[in-house]
Amino acid sequence: MKNVILYVRVSTDEQADRGFSLRDQEEKLVQYCRDNNYHILKIYKEDYSAKTFNRPEFTKLLAYCKTNASKIDELLFLKWDRFSRNTAESYNKINFFNNLNIRPNAISQPLDLSIPEQGLMLAVYLSIPEVENQRRSQNVTAGMRRAFKEGRYVGAPPKGYSVGRDSSKKPILVPNKDARHIKTFFELFSTGTYNLKEIYLKLKKKGFSSSSSAMSRIIRNPLYCGMVPIKAYREEPAAMVEGIHEPLVTKKIFYKAQEILEGRKKQKGTNHKKVNPKFPLRGFIMCPSCNKPLSASTSRGRNNTYSYYHCFSPCSIRIRVEDAHAWFTKFLKGLALTKESYELLMELIKEEFEKFQKSTQLGPKHYEQKEKLTSKLHKIQDLFIEGDLSKEDYQITKMRYSELLNELKEKETGIGDKRKILEKYKNGFKKMENIDSQFFKSEIELQRSLLGSIFSKNFQFENNRVRTADINPLLFKLTKYNKGYRRAKKKGQVKKNDLSQMVLKVGIEPTLQRNWILNPARLPIPPLELLRSLHVLLLNWEGKSRK
Repeated sequence: MKNVILYVRVSTDEQADRGFSLRDQEEKLVQYCRDNNYHILKIYKEDYSAKTFNRPEFTKLLAYCKTNASKIDELLFLKWDRFSRNTAESYNKINFFNNLNIRPNAISQPLDLSIPEQGLMLAVYLSIPEVENQRRSQNVTAGMRRAFKEGRYVGAPPKGYSVGRDSSKKPILVPNKDARHIKTFFELFSTGTYNLKEIYLKLKKKGFSSSSSAMSRIIRNPLYCGMVPIKAYREEPAAMVEGIHEPLVTKKIFYKAQEILEGRKKQKGTNHKKVNPKFPLRGFIMCPSCNKPLSASTSRGRNNTYSYYHCFSPCSIRIRVEDAHAWFTKFLKGLALTKESYELLMELIKEEFEKFQKSTQLGPKHYEQKEKLTSKLHKIQDLFIEGDLSKEDYQITKMRYSELLNELKEKETGIGDKRKILEKYKNGFKKMENIDSQFFKSEIELQRSLLGSIFSKNFQFENNRVRTADINPLLFKLTKYNKGYRRAKKKGQVKKNDLSQMVLKVGIEPTLQRNWILNPARLPIPPLELLRSLHVLLLNWEGKSRK
């Protein structure tokens, strides 16, 4: 009989208040254990966000697993998004449980991670909730930027302002009791007679509650002269628009204060060392003599300049940059994804993607939760305006309810986001068909990020070839696939229907096919490493490589 612990998590206040989802998840998990004759050691339940693993009950769960690892066989939860909505942290936690010989798994999305191909399915299970969170965050940012462009400041109110409501019941900054102190602060500083600390001490005696460090932020904030700053975002430059709120000081006084502040600032030059784009392999190549990372530099000869990757004195190892890049290009060509491997991987992901689309359905409870959250937001706004709720409590509660409301709204358009995930995988795999040229066309920051994902440690050149025992497992396996396809093609063994036969069928374990290339027993790969590779190499590359 297996010993298991159960984990149940909800993410909305309605679910927590009624306990419906908690009960529903727990009942399904308990029934699953009864059906499979599992012994339940512990049940952990909580209402907490899955963006991180800093959750009270999950922390207790980890502590229990550390001290009782020998007694536990599995950690069970309903779905993978109940476990986490952060892909990178999920890998670390799964590794943690695997090291304790505890198998984490979702009863509604069961996976056997000892089978490499099922690691691709886990990648989809984990990436979709994370992308949904990112989409919610982008929608919140877009909504705030729209408000800023209209001159409506919707962030936390600065000192001297509170959040009120205009005639259309929308939030607007309104002066409060501290407004007169802010006005006096700007007027005194604009005279050039007082410094910030002197003015702070004067205002403190008059009952102004703040800190000396906050004064430097106040004097620089353009909201006080009626302007709303908009930060740069993606391709949109930073801007300043006229606000609809009441200014506390005139623009003349504000800009006079900025001139005085700028004149008093000490001018100190700071040199920042940048990575030279001529040497993308710097620090990744190990010296074959002393086993230290090679540096790089350019020297001038009589008629030309010469660039080398080199070691430090007294070691005399040096490699011409042109040679190193040529050898590394040859290495990357060996990693390039073949058309057959690309088609197979896309078929595996599409199959799992279709299952997600079928399971995405919204019922009456979804809209009921949405309506109740909207009602709660209106209620706390009324309490805040009437003075029954403090500013801090209002901001915390508003942020919480708004995030939950956005989460419900996102579910109504979630299918479109899942399609974007599929497109990211497609574009990422396509780039790997010519990984060598893509690498040298990318910017230096992305090049070095990809080098770190290709090699867990650094590499050396030996006999004009890359030598390392620590290549990323996914790339290692793709290389084996590619070589196998080439050999099979030469011998006439690859048939057109081979790919469709090798795609996993729903609900069964993969069987050995006539094509030996994808036999997991012959080419083992740790599933977790495969997932990490997919996200770093494909999604990150697709998002940053633009050339």
